Amino acid sequence: MLCGIIFGFSLSTALFNQTTSMKKKFYYTLILSSFFASSFAQTDSDAPAIQIDYPTVRIGGYLAPTISWMRPSAAKDGAKSQENGGAKMGFTYGLMGDFHFAENYALATGIQVNSTGGKINTTNPSAIKGEVSKSSFDYTVQYVEIPIALKLKTDQIGKFSIFGQAGMTIGFNISKKMTYEMTVVDTGSYSKNYAVEEKEKINGGIGNIAPIQFQMNIGGGVQYSLGQKVDAYAAIFFNNGFAPNATNPSKISNIPASFTDGNTRLNNFALRLGFYF
Repeated sequence: MLCGIIFGFSLSTALFNQTTSMKKKFYYTLILSSFFASSFAQTDSDAPAIQIDYPTVRIGGYLAPTISWMRPSAAKDGAKSQENGGAKMGFTYGLMGDFHFAENYALATGIQVNSTGGKINTTNPSAIKGEVSKSSFDYTVQYVEIPIALKLKTDQIGKFSIFGQAGMTIGFNISKKMTYEMTVVDTGSYSKNYAVEEKEKINGGIGNIAPIQFQMNIGGGVQYSLGQKVDAYAAIFFNNGFAPNATNPSKISNIPASFTDGNTRLNNFALRLGFYF
């Protein structure tokens, strides 16, 4: 009996001591967990918020004198030779916007009006009756254009920063005029000349002009800080028309001959001068 009481007391004491030890371990674990949680919470609350110290959107305006020309995609079409007839001065003006997705990278777009044009000459020494032996077209056209490009800009060096960009432009024709001179073979020894000296508006099939024009654009320049929010802007761009055929004078209304001037492409160099705000 006495042995049983002593055994029971010893077992109770051991269980109590073990329970007490487990409680201590639990409390220690709880205290350590609270400490680490508090430390991480303090670290997160003290972490500085991400700050963007560059303008995410810049809006500006510009004016650009241009030199434009039309170029046939092939120098010859059978016996007929076709070539660029010379460059023309024009101008572009519009609004531009830079939408930054990183400090030195932006999506550059905007809207602009481009007054441009070009000249195409053809000669066909083998022309027979009813064919054009010689022609000269002088086009003046105007497009509303939307450029989209990727712009890369350096960090500011003093007050200057340098940038380059490349992309594509889509243009919608809003005006088309032309003058022309054509020589049509009437008989084997006689040709008749047709000419329009004053620019006339192109309607329908007369000197058909592409209603939509696609161009690749590439350029670069500098921005100069004039203050906290204003930059002066100067850049040079090359715009290369690649589709569709810019002109297709397949039928001139008062000329008894069908005619094509090759797959023409409309290109220009532009010097942009403007401001960002």
